[in-house]
Amino acid sequence: MNLWYDPNAVESALGQALATLAAEYPVSAGPTAGATQVAFERVEQPGLLEITADGQVAWVRYGRLPQALRGVGTLLGAPTASAATTSERTGFETLGLMLDCSRNAVLRVEHVKKWLRRMALAGYNAFMLYTEDTYVLPDEPLFGLLRGAYTREEIRAIDDYAAALGIEMIGCIQTLGHLEQILKWQHGYGPVRDTSSVLLAEEPQTYALIEKMIRFWSTTLRSRRIHIGQDETHDLGRGRYLDLHGYRRGFDIFNDHLAQVVRICNEQGLQPMIWSDMYFRMGSRTGDYYDPECVIPPEVAAAIPREVQLAYWDYYHPDEAFYREWIGRHRALGFDPLMFSGIWTWGRLVYSHERTRQTVLPCVRACLHEGVRELFFTMWKDDGAEVDFDSALAGVVYAAEASYNGGEVDDARWTQRFAGVCRANLAANLQICELDRCPDVRQDEVNARMLLWEDPLFLLYSRSLAASRQFPEFRPAEYYGELARRLAAQRDTGVAGDLPFARQVAQTLALKAALCDDLRAALAPDGAPRDRAALQTLADVRIPQLTAAVRELWEVHRRVWMVQNKPFGFEVLCVRYGGLILRLEEIALRIRQLLSGQIERIDELAQPFEPLAEHFWSYRSVATVSCIL
Repeated sequence: MNLWYDPNAVESALGQALATLAAEYPVSAGPTAGATQVAFERVEQPGLLEITADGQVAWVRYGRLPQALRGVGTLLGAPTASAATTSERTGFETLGLMLDCSRNAVLRVEHVKKWLRRMALAGYNAFMLYTEDTYVLPDEPLFGLLRGAYTREEIRAIDDYAAALGIEMIGCIQTLGHLEQILKWQHGYGPVRDTSSVLLAEEPQTYALIEKMIRFWSTTLRSRRIHIGQDETHDLGRGRYLDLHGYRRGFDIFNDHLAQVVRICNEQGLQPMIWSDMYFRMGSRTGDYYDPECVIPPEVAAAIPREVQLAYWDYYHPDEAFYREWIGRHRALGFDPLMFSGIWTWGRLVYSHERTRQTVLPCVRACLHEGVRELFFTMWKDDGAEVDFDSALAGVVYAAEASYNGGEVDDARWTQRFAGVCRANLAANLQICELDRCPDVRQDEVNARMLLWEDPLFLLYSRSLAASRQFPEFRPAEYYGELARRLAAQRDTGVAGDLPFARQVAQTLALKAALCDDLRAALAPDGAPRDRAALQTLADVRIPQLTAAVRELWEVHRRVWMVQNKPFGFEVLCVRYGGLILRLEEIALRIRQLLSGQIERIDELAQPFEPLAEHFWSYRSVATVSCIL
């Protein structure tokens, strides 16, 4: 529907948000031909959203601004006002997203604004940009060097835009681990380096640097909250710290460092939060975050600064009971945790809805049952940020549906709201997700990204699939050929997930899998030629055809990247695509040498294709058998 409202009949914050949305959506201040009037009524019931139809007027009764805007998103996707009638309520005071901008890709400012509009219409009221080093720190020229770091002006522009939509922007940084991007500069940051990714605790220069970090955010954002990270510092105190100070218990190093950082936050007027995993990992004999046998000594819990909030992150469990138990474990430490679930974007080319569905629903239900007040959904970009981030907007709307409806999602409502918020077809977007197959969250999956990057001669990831009991009959050439045909039949949504990109991925994988199968079939077990005609066709026709498909995929991927992200970081994808193309050309050369008698066999294929019971999730693990890359 097209909508209009009376600007004199809405509170100022709502009026500002509606005016901001009008830049993209058909929401007008004043009567418009063919548009439905929407009237708003504020009620004293936090989290409530009710939509009713009264003649030609759609009434939106809302508890707070996020619910009013969610009501607008609902109406935009409905064919009529009566079709939008609903009554729902969120039990969360804060419902937010965290968008990764540190793992090679930094979102363009205008694209962040696009996401903020969609977040507002879905009912979110908070968000974070995860920035390890991707912000410009005064007097630190190596900090974020050539990484697309946000300037203070860019962050303020995003914050202003978020505020206009009633969304709190919270700084999200690292102040202990995950800082390998700056610690690689030995001459610049050697004095504050403990290990390759962890800052040196008890070093005055470390806290001078952290003070600069925190001052940047305290003087740039409206929010008086900040996420200071400190997760996954597994080797804390085991590098230069050990040389300088000797062995000290990790719990004590961690708590003392945290106290120093909290002091800096207090001086800057900020309330900090940290990821909670290290307390549980250090209390586990196996170093596992989710070890039921972990023990956190009482004196360690008592020494955690009371000013800090603990953020419990968990993207993996399909059992509501598990989340409830771990929420209780956090409370046993004396803290009411924030919950961070996951909308699955990391380690893949497109969003995984199946992974998200399996984990988000039980997490939301557990949080509601336990009275958790703040819930965020993280969206990571591990190992190169190759993912089409917009394909995850289906998950963003899905997670909001669950959060407003008791951990349940009605597919018809989800489809309708997705159409209004994203102006796209949900069914088409979900077909994109079929690039990966995820039958069970606790077991293996078919990961299209790993199939794309695996070396065509070694086929390490394919060996891993062969060892999995879940995919004994999986045939990539057939699967991706059929998926490419189905994606080609879909209308291009172009707004929430890039169908041409997904189609080209499927087509390329189909060609690659068929080529690899036929290459092995054309060779004898010792790698010598068996079918010379087939080998000639592979070298002269099939490999050039696949090389052209890979190059076309690079071109489509480049377009997706440049729309969503700053250009910094795309050089990594150029290296990966270029490496695959050159490797294919090398295989064609080797085949010609084999046919001409220059070599007797292709040595890499003179070994049987044996299953390999390993899990592969990174580019470097499948692009080569070597650990040098």
